[in-house]
Amino acid sequence: MVTLSQLRTWQPDLLATAGDAAAAANRVFGDATTAAATHVDSARATWRGDAAEAAGDRSTSERAAAGRVATAVTAQADALHRAASGLGPARTAALAIADDAVASGFAVTDDGRVTAPPFVSGNPVADLMLEAHLAELAQVLEARLVPALDTVAELDARAAAALDAATAELGGAGTVAKSIAGGDLPAPPAADASADENEKYWDSLDEEQRRRIVDEHPDWVGNRDGIPAAVRHEANVSRFDEECARLEAERDRLQGALDDNLFGGTFTNDDAALWYTEQKLRDLEEIENIVAANPGGRLMLLDLQSGERGMAAFAVGDPDTADHISVTTPGLNTNIDESFNSMVDEADALKKEAEKQLDRAGRGDETVASVAWLGYEPPQAGTGPSNPISDGLRGYGDVVQTDRANAGAPELASFFDGLDVASTRPDPHISALGHSYGSLTTGLALQDPGPGQPVDDAVFYGSPGINAGDESDLGLAEGHAYVMEADGDVFIPEAGKVGLFGPDPSTSDFEQLSTDPGRSPDGITRDGVGSHSEYPQFGENQELRMSGYNMASIVAGLPDQVVYR
Repeated sequence: MVTLSQLRTWQPDLLATAGDAAAAANRVFGDATTAAATHVDSARATWRGDAAEAAGDRSTSERAAAGRVATAVTAQADALHRAASGLGPARTAALAIADDAVASGFAVTDDGRVTAPPFVSGNPVADLMLEAHLAELAQVLEARLVPALDTVAELDARAAAALDAATAELGGAGTVAKSIAGGDLPAPPAADASADENEKYWDSLDEEQRRRIVDEHPDWVGNRDGIPAAVRHEANVSRFDEECARLEAERDRLQGALDDNLFGGTFTNDDAALWYTEQKLRDLEEIENIVAANPGGRLMLLDLQSGERGMAAFAVGDPDTADHISVTTPGLNTNIDESFNSMVDEADALKKEAEKQLDRAGRGDETVASVAWLGYEPPQAGTGPSNPISDGLRGYGDVVQTDRANAGAPELASFFDGLDVASTRPDPHISALGHSYGSLTTGLALQDPGPGQPVDDAVFYGSPGINAGDESDLGLAEGHAYVMEADGDVFIPEAGKVGLFGPDPSTSDFEQLSTDPGRSPDGITRDGVGSHSEYPQFGENQELRMSGYNMASIVAGLPDQVVYR
């Protein structure tokens, strides 16, 4: 057990400092690993022969081993930070109970037992009554202090176990990588490998190796940009049962910890962790339903581990063979459980409308795939584990910050690259569609500092800003960035009026498209947009609104058919 004298010597803040140091060293290690691999790749650009091949193979295996080391060190740093955030408040609470008891004259033993002080007033009856009252107070204090010490001990044991597990993984990282690379299943590239590197890895495998990887190691390929969409889909779907079992076990563990803890999740955040775990179980169920309802689709991302909330990407149609591909990135309050099914339905409607317009233009042999991409965590207002007021303040606070967009933009940029690399078309036409806060994420993704991006057209609607003033900032040709903002759409676009995320999109030099009701060039009467969520939705006549028609025309590569504002 943990005693009070031990507790007084503890300095939990030093654990956080150690976690910061480990994370900083890990970043330096990662940069050095990337630099070494880059040097080898540069040398191999002109170096040919067996030695060059051997160097390339060795570089691949070493980078894989380094990736595992980095993952283990990240786990160590996370364990240290969790230990600090849990042990610090729990230590403070236990010591506060003990110090208050001592200040009130009670005797407190090192293991948390509390004894009432003697009291002699000269009045035997009054003394007996007061001593009985003090004894009751001592019992109350002890009933608080002993569980508080038990909580500290439990947190300490969990922290130790987490650190031991991370350290064991660190110790075995090199051995694991060596055994994989030395066998008949080559190790995959590092987790942050480019789409080109992932494609080269997949192309280097024979059919038997590919089959075994999908069957035995689906996590190696399911979320890797540059891998064929059908492979990613099969790998991700095969993980449903495993992910369900993992989440149910975590849910039961957290519920058990809360049931046994006098303070609930106050000092451990187990209550919030339980809420998010249960949410991810609902997310998984929703994804399973979407896959079942769209048998021709492609589940190109399944991530129920790395963030607070689940993340996913689902393609309606086959992006690997499509002539035209759209990727829609959503914004505020979008999550899998409450929103993703609607996103997929809207992607399906967009695909069908784009194909209808292609057929009308005499290009009916061209195909379309539409992707609903939720590969980041948009701000959430009033949909978290706390009360609606505090969660709402947090969500609306997030929506005026760039943090979540900055985190999601590199992932989206990599996804765009992966679509281009995996496509069987020589140059697929790719359109990026960003709604609300997702338009900022999309704009930042198009400004990714890599060697260029494969997106041809971009549409930003209901946007607070995209951190860009013209098409050249986005790597797009002039006239290939479009903005839609409805008069009835308030709050989110208002952020653009003050230049919070760059120039106001609605008054910029980008192409301004109509969201008003009217007749589109195909002769169909279409409703206008009256609120922030209506842009991709059907109107009352079950036809896409003018905004949806415009998006479909851009996705189809028919900009001459759009209706301008």
